[in-house]
Amino acid sequence: MKHLFLLITATMSALAAGCIEGESYKSDLADDELGQAQQALGEVGCGTISMTGMAPANGNINSTRGVQQSPDWTYNPGPTCPLQYLVEYTNLPPFSAIVGMTIRTRLHGGTTLGDITNQTDCERTHLLTGYYVWDTSTSSPTITTTQESGVWSSGACVSDLIGTRPRVDGKYKVRVGARTLYCAYSDGCTDVQRTNLRVETFASWGNDIPPWGDP
Repeated sequence: MKHLFLLITATMSALAAGCIEGESYKSDLADDELGQAQQALGEVGCGTISMTGMAPANGNINSTRGVQQSPDWTYNPGPTCPLQYLVEYTNLPPFSAIVGMTIRTRLHGGTTLGDITNQTDCERTHLLTGYYVWDTSTSSPTITTTQESGVWSSGACVSDLIGTRPRVDGKYKVRVGARTLYCAYSDGCTDVQRTNLRVETFASWGNDIPPWGDP
């Protein structure tokens, strides 16, 4: 079993200053806190910012549809697209009437929420994703967002997904803005401290994906 703490960078010492072990915390984001966490999601600027010459820590244009990993946790392309790791896919396959393709995000190293083995890490982990999908080279992107959070249930960490991942097969290109959050605002953690885990994106085909998207 992979453990989430293996993915946390050396900045955990800074994080600990705002999140003291043993203090009580509210693991679930309250409505107003969720709103704050999602402010960076769906930013128009993430779809318009130029990725040409962008530093590898902030994003990459991917021509292989393979796994794309952020090299560290410092992703922050700029004020128009704050605290996100951007990946743009430009070689999407033709539309398939049988299976559908989505771009998924997860913790670095292929770690899923189900790999987390304790309630504290599970409930403090949130994966936010913004999708910018272009139908043609001249169209404006359709923007959708998702939030995947850990929920502790019957001794295991399970995923709770809010939102719908868009289908991308048959599209001109898709840009993904991903952000992993650890800890809760009620712990006193700032946005920068909460963006302390690496993230990765990957393309996925699925027979269970209906024509309108991914459940």
